[in-house]
Amino acid sequence: MARTGRPLAMPAEERKKEIYEAVEQLLGEHAYEKVTMAEIAAKAGMSKKTLYVYFADKNELMESLVASSYVWPQKKLEDTSPDPVLALRTRIHGIAEHVLCEHHLRLCRLAIGERVGHARIADMFYEMGIRGSRESLIQAVERIDRSRWNLNVKSLLLVEMIFGASIGYHLMDALLTGQLPDSKLIADAIDEVISSLFRINTQPVTD
Repeated sequence: MARTGRPLAMPAEERKKEIYEAVEQLLGEHAYEKVTMAEIAAKAGMSKKTLYVYFADKNELMESLVASSYVWPQKKLEDTSPDPVLALRTRIHGIAEHVLCEHHLRLCRLAIGERVGHARIADMFYEMGIRGSRESLIQAVERIDRSRWNLNVKSLLLVEMIFGASIGYHLMDALLTGQLPDSKLIADAIDEVISSLFRINTQPVTD
């Protein structure tokens, strides 16, 4: 008789994705401290023994889940334009799409609402999310010739203005209201802040 059920040799990353989905579903229904590894294993369709092959405990599992949410979609952040201002704009659009997506917002709400933010997870949200985004934008801003900056300020301050006006406000609003942000409003805000802070070339850029 043919054997039914999941493949025996499922790739580790695929198995982890199933575990992450199970955790998110359970945390959407129950408080973090109430969810057990046994429940997570059952939800993911595996034994608790198998779950412990991948994660030593619930905190390690949650840390891995948070880390997985900051695997940036690099192709959306690549500086494909020869114009560094337009390349910066592309990068911000990519960051906004990732930070303001339903999956990431749900993890943020879980960390805040259920107080999952023990020291390690709180550090990860900062290091991989806020700090990672900021450093990526600083690098992109510093590729732009100063003659095209409309403000004579430090790179970090310029990045804080860009991030706050185009992403930060919408992130805070989404976390407070529970509503997904309007993608058109975000796109319009990004384009407006870039055109306000930098001189846009009207002539084609040549190598």
